[in-house]
Amino acid sequence: MKAKTKFLILTTLVLGVALVACDTQAKRTERARTLYNKGVELRAQRLSEEAAECFLQALDLLGHGEKNAESLLLEGQLKDNLGAMYNKHGLFDDALKMHREAIADFKQLGDSIDLMGAYRNSGRVANALEQFAQAKQFYDSAFCIATLLNDEAMLNDLNLELGRDYYLPTGNYAKAIDCVSRAIQGGLEDNDLDIANMTLGVLYYYTDDYAKAKTHLNEALRSERAGLKMSVYQTLYAIAYNEGDLAQAMEYQDLFTQYMMQSDQEHSSENLQRLKAEYELKAQKSEMELLLRNRSLKLWLIIAAAVIALMVIVLIVRKKVSDHKVAVAQFQTQVERDQNRIHELVSDMENLIRTNDELRRDRQTLSQKDLLMTSKIMGRNKIYATAQALAEQVTSDSLSFELSDDDWADFISLTDLVYDGFSQRLLGLYPKLNKWDVRICCLSKNGFSNQVISILLDTQTESYYKRKTRIKQMKMNLVDDNRTFEEIVNAI
Repeated sequence: MKAKTKFLILTTLVLGVALVACDTQAKRTERARTLYNKGVELRAQRLSEEAAECFLQALDLLGHGEKNAESLLLEGQLKDNLGAMYNKHGLFDDALKMHREAIADFKQLGDSIDLMGAYRNSGRVANALEQFAQAKQFYDSAFCIATLLNDEAMLNDLNLELGRDYYLPTGNYAKAIDCVSRAIQGGLEDNDLDIANMTLGVLYYYTDDYAKAKTHLNEALRSERAGLKMSVYQTLYAIAYNEGDLAQAMEYQDLFTQYMMQSDQEHSSENLQRLKAEYELKAQKSEMELLLRNRSLKLWLIIAAAVIALMVIVLIVRKKVSDHKVAVAQFQTQVERDQNRIHELVSDMENLIRTNDELRRDRQTLSQKDLLMTSKIMGRNKIYATAQALAEQVTSDSLSFELSDDDWADFISLTDLVYDGFSQRLLGLYPKLNKWDVRICCLSKNGFSNQVISILLDTQTESYYKRKTRIKQMKMNLVDDNRTFEEIVNAI
């Protein structure tokens, strides 16, 4: 009996070691490379969910064992691609984390080309989070590498993005004009050229150089994209209105409305697909994290079983000289005790997982109830109802609204009711805020987008960005605060 038990345990250990030895690092890297290539193809076909699943599976394969140059490069490429996909679907925090880890991998390898791309992607995500100082650092790093490599195409793209996404929102119009002009001179083509001309038109409008603004805006109208034309006509309307040409301004307003509706129609199905993709990406990420936890649990159980088996073997060897019956009884008692302990540990872990799932469902239920109660209270207000209609669909009917001071006073009162005296706390912290500043903060507190708020204020989206920056820097005295305007408001 003793010999058979020892033989079975040794055989199990040998088989386990053999299985682990067969799954080498080189084979895992090869399988990960295949999954990466498949994910790149799926991403080119805009199949985001399938591509993300391939990338996550490949990262899981590379997560076991030591890294070599090949596996480290592949890991960096996988993380950079995942970061770009997360950024596209609005998962900005996850995207920035992935790009940062990719940067670390490429630095370790000294891979300048991939490092340049990772810095540029990090700058894009930081801009989306309105972390402009950090975005500038990322873009500067990418620009230095592109200059050393004499990569003209990358330099043109970086100049365009710096002008449009960094200098324009931060109000440095002269620097923005210089960057975008250099990008055009470098040889931009097709859609990038149209975007550059539109950006220059907006910049010259902000600097009151209407002649140059109209020249570049008319160049941008060659684009076939309805969304770009909508932005161009919005700026042309503002120029005509400021110049006193009301007939031309009305014509541009009609064209703006026409292309805005066309853009909504073109992108309605795309928005649905984007929302679906965001949900699938989040679900895949959660599923992969759960899979990794389960695998870690199984690994620890295997290790524990192996340790127990070794302890049993040592116990058998040490007890050979003792009484046969006593040795067998002690062995059986030890095995039963260890098995019961393992069952208890597994049961405790299963209970913990179930408890976590129940807590997560409870939090989701409470969050839904809070949102429903807020909607019921605020829905009685004309401003809140108008903003909700604009958020759902911008049409000529939803754009036809008139808001009185009484409507705004009622809106702020209801906001104070829902958010426990928000406006009083806001003014207590920042007494320099005027009534329109308080209204903007209340709209932001209720979660409305920049586009909806700019329409309610009857201003352009770019002008609203400038106004938020002025409120934060001049009225709130938060120049060195790296948080976004929305994060500051929501923290009050």
